[in-house]
Amino acid sequence: MQIKQYVAKDIQEALKKVKEEMGSEAIILSTKKIRNALRGPGLYSPSMVEVVAAVDRPSKSSPEFSGWDPLAWPAGMEKVRGPKESEEELFLRKIHSAGLFPEFVQGLAEEIRAFRKEPSAKNLTEAYRGLLSWKLMECVEVTDPSFKGPRIWSFIGPTGIGKTTTLVKLAAHFRLKVTDRITLITIDTYRIGAVEQLKQYAQILRLPLEVAFHPEELRQIIERNRHQDLLLIDTAGRSPHLMKPIEELRDFLSVHPKIENHLLLSATTKESDLEWIVERFRLLPISSYIFTKIDETTQYVPLFNQLVRFKKPLSYLTKGQSVPEDIEPATKPKVANMVLSAITWN
Repeated sequence: MQIKQYVAKDIQEALKKVKEEMGSEAIILSTKKIRNALRGPGLYSPSMVEVVAAVDRPSKSSPEFSGWDPLAWPAGMEKVRGPKESEEELFLRKIHSAGLFPEFVQGLAEEIRAFRKEPSAKNLTEAYRGLLSWKLMECVEVTDPSFKGPRIWSFIGPTGIGKTTTLVKLAAHFRLKVTDRITLITIDTYRIGAVEQLKQYAQILRLPLEVAFHPEELRQIIERNRHQDLLLIDTAGRSPHLMKPIEELRDFLSVHPKIENHLLLSATTKESDLEWIVERFRLLPISSYIFTKIDETTQYVPLFNQLVRFKKPLSYLTKGQSVPEDIEPATKPKVANMVLSAITWN
């Protein structure tokens, strides 16, 4: 990645310089107004605009960066700034203390080392944040919420994660804005009242509901509803402690090759448990993650780390109980902003 600073009389001229030198694929990391040196006693030159831009091209060299290794700092010292600590080191120390995935931090450190080779780069913290935002978006894969033709989506995960609520939110969204050719299906015949709860939602949305007690019944239901645009399958929560119920779930969801499994992860779950949940549910092919309860915490780094660790796309973010308002398609900028908001900058 190449990063460079441009100074011009206005933003249009600066952007023109960026495009001429770095091409249309360049991304703006930061912009700000500056004043040039004094012309004379009490006289300043007109305000200028400073733009820091970047383009994803390999650097010719990566000079040494004070030998700093973010993983080598002793625990508990993340917020301590030594007398010789540079602006770059302080910035990376804050990133490391936030708990971001180690490989991600190492890659960011390499990018910042490359940043220092630019003679015009002046250790701008704003530019570093812009670089961090770019790298966060670069690491995240999101799926397109639109669909063509018949789709079969199942919602899986531990108990209490919000599977039924998420299914209903999506059903309401697509019913109101896309198509009414939707069938709700549940294989959650274990939880008391689960079928009745979904039946009430189906009546409100004026959508058919089918119940499958065995894998073969699910296969038959899918076949009967092959003319529908969207089939949404609700499942019973499965504890990561027990593999047999997850294997039973796999037996259900392997009856048709077009079933797409969406694993729900709660933002309130601690990171070690998130990793454990994903490892257990990888017994099934996972199409995407859906992050739930994002309004119940401000700590989003553990969720981001799962995206980096397991390399699966993110499709939706949910909060609250309102249907269908409290769900939104995941976007790269949204995820980046969530992580940035969780980092202590002061």
